[in-house]
Amino acid sequence: MSHAFNNERFFFISAWLFAFLGMTQTTFAKLQTNDDSLCKQPEYIEKILRQHTNTTTVNEDFLACADFPNVPEQTLIAYAETQTKDDQPVDDYQLTFLTVNSKTQKLHSIYHVKELLPSDAIELRSIHLDLAPYQVSESLRAIGLRRNYAGRSSANPFSAQVLDLYDLQHNKKILNGLIVARYQAETDTRCNAKVIESKAILMILRNTTRQYFDMQLRDRIQHYEMSGDLENCKETKRVSTQQRFTLKFDGRQYQIPQPYRDQYLY
Repeated sequence: MSHAFNNERFFFISAWLFAFLGMTQTTFAKLQTNDDSLCKQPEYIEKILRQHTNTTTVNEDFLACADFPNVPEQTLIAYAETQTKDDQPVDDYQLTFLTVNSKTQKLHSIYHVKELLPSDAIELRSIHLDLAPYQVSESLRAIGLRRNYAGRSSANPFSAQVLDLYDLQHNKKILNGLIVARYQAETDTRCNAKVIESKAILMILRNTTRQYFDMQLRDRIQHYEMSGDLENCKETKRVSTQQRFTLKFDGRQYQIPQPYRDQYLY
């Protein structure tokens, strides 16, 4: 996937792709913050990142900030920074979570996630916090992080949103790389294309495995085709399907069932 979006003929495909990325990001970007939230003080956010990470220039696409749910006076910051090897940048990103006292502006905790966030031919474009009530056990509410990826191929455009869940009480990842939204197409770069779009939700179930609630992914998948030319490009043959499966906790992480891993594990 080495072709860049640098030709007007490819505009309609790239427009779909980035509209899709925007759609998947918007829901979770608009997190509630108080008027005095540290998230509204970019100079402080930059200062604390410089103190506790290796970053010198803050990239806002890889910065997420929100008032910590159900914890008064605490702010949660997530930041993904590029890595270097032998003084050369590498593709993968180091993710760090920081919790800060909103009144005293003092650091409460810091968690450098051991596993790097991959970024290669399909590039990591941004991250967002997902503070939906992922009550995965009677005593633990997990924190979600959504990673947005996109490729650069004009003939085979691809984008995906990936959900991870973290236990910030014990500094560990409990769900890794679940694809919850996807756009992919095969196209002649003018109009004719076969397209697949999907968008899923994750539900907490009442059944438990190893004292953690089971979760069910419910995915809505759209298959359709585009036909015609640049002046008269129309959608045809739209078919909707649904997919459901249950994720169970194995004592370390939630596992995607084997029959669905090729499609849903990033």
